[in-house]
Amino acid sequence: MEGKLRPSQHYRLMLLARGPRRYGEGDQEIPRLMKMGLVEPAGVMAADGSMEWAITDAGRMALQDHADGGA
Repeated sequence: MEGKLRPSQHYRLMLLARGPRRYGEGDQEIPRLMKMGLVEPAGVMAADGSMEWAITDAGRMALQDHADGGA
């Protein structure tokens, strides 16, 4: 992964590393993480527009790099 994770991105990935979570359609961080290949949809969209998301292998590697001080 190129670049450094922002604190909000790191926090979001830490939460998703514990298991899939549901985020509303207005969330701005999830689409950014998806474009980076760090998260992916893990379920269908609910009636309220929220969707369940999961961390990808690339997301786990980015977390490890961040912890090691490499990203």
